[in-house]
Amino acid sequence: MDLVQSHADGSPHGAADDLARFGYTQQLKRTIGGYTSFALAFSMISVTTTVFTLFAQPFQAIGGIAIWLWLPVGAGVVLVSLVYGHLAARLPVTGFAYQWSSRIVSPHYGWFTGWNAMLCTLVGSAGISVSLASVFAPDIWTVPTHWDIALLAVIAIVIAVAINLTSIKAASLVNNVGASTELLGTTVAVIALAIGLFFFHHVAGPSVLTQHGSSTGAGVGFDTIGLALLLPIWTLAGWEGSADLAEETTDPRRIAPRAMLRAVVVSGAVAFVVYVVFAMAIPGKIDTTVNGTANPMVAIFSDHFGGWAADLLQVIAFVAMLSCLLANITCATRTSFSLARDNMLPLSKTWSNVNAKTATPMATIIAVGVFAIIINLLSGGFVSNVLAVVNVALYMTYGSTCVAVLIAARRGTIPDAPAGYFGLGRWLVPVTATCVLFSVAVIVFMIGPASSHVVLWYALGFEVAGVLWYLAAVRGRLRRGEAGPGHGAS
Repeated sequence: MDLVQSHADGSPHGAADDLARFGYTQQLKRTIGGYTSFALAFSMISVTTTVFTLFAQPFQAIGGIAIWLWLPVGAGVVLVSLVYGHLAARLPVTGFAYQWSSRIVSPHYGWFTGWNAMLCTLVGSAGISVSLASVFAPDIWTVPTHWDIALLAVIAIVIAVAINLTSIKAASLVNNVGASTELLGTTVAVIALAIGLFFFHHVAGPSVLTQHGSSTGAGVGFDTIGLALLLPIWTLAGWEGSADLAEETTDPRRIAPRAMLRAVVVSGAVAFVVYVVFAMAIPGKIDTTVNGTANPMVAIFSDHFGGWAADLLQVIAFVAMLSCLLANITCATRTSFSLARDNMLPLSKTWSNVNAKTATPMATIIAVGVFAIIINLLSGGFVSNVLAVVNVALYMTYGSTCVAVLIAARRGTIPDAPAGYFGLGRWLVPVTATCVLFSVAVIVFMIGPASSHVVLWYALGFEVAGVLWYLAAVRGRLRRGEAGPGHGAS
């Protein structure tokens, strides 16, 4: 049926009927179009959020040569986005990785993929709020403590939760403005700085691209490379949010794959250029800038253009970070909602309830905010630990989803997409196998460094919790037919 025809609640006939074939009735409002889907993914990635937060870390780990780590990471993420696009065109259901793995392998396998997908967005919300607070706390407190940072992060979470409670349309509108501001503002700032490189004196220049040696004196090795990888890996994450909002997208089979790939390519290119230009523009000694008390990017911009320009850059960064947090909480609620709708979580009935007026799972939105605040307070403002845990959960999700694709490809259980929609064809298996290897490599680098062993324990704790809940409840519910994809159909 034509997608422009609509039900009384505003959802397109074709999309709603398509959803019914997966066992669900249309509860969420379909208001997300092509640009909004891209903007959501772009905000989830949020180049500004990550580069502002972790600009110094690669220099402190192995030096300016770390810039080139963006290329293998970017290539790997593009491949993962292609596999995700293949699945999104065939299984356009909220809950993305959980739904895909459950339907093409089994709900038992899907639980663990969904558990990690939910964790990376839940903990990610805390991580983004801590990133925001870490950047802007010095503007409020002269010497902010970890608890000052945690307090500011909590305030940001409350604001994002309040906007999400209003409606998906309100959240999308705010996010569109934020994503557009970030893209335009970052582009203008980088162009101005790039032009200035021809006129500035005493800057690092192109030599920074091959400079090696930690600004803190550490040598280049497995440990330090892992720390340097945190920035590009954390930056190119979250683009899968376009697939997670499938049931609120007007034509998800077509829009989600395009939005994810575009967001990865655009964000990857922008992030690489931003980092290269700002690195080359470092004034004086690199160590002084990256080890200073001021945010390095703000210090660089202020040194070349003055305080007013630095203030403007901070405004752009604040809008970008708040939009990133807003988008992340939106996706966290949808993954949680999808698991609850299928009776896979404690108190599933509560978390799967959709408010008739706002068409949002209000209890879940509040719960996501509370969880993010708890993680925030437990982290004590240590942003690196939080972000590394998110990366592990995220690549557990990517890797397990890709393993599911390899199993399903062998079994022939991946459904076909209607003619004209995205697909990898004969390249599906080799691309997916490469993605599995890439995911394993990322996880090893995230938990391998000696300084990241605390991350390993956090990650193991989360995984053990998922196993225990599976053994205590999920396994029995699935065996009795009380849970799983389509169980919540009405």
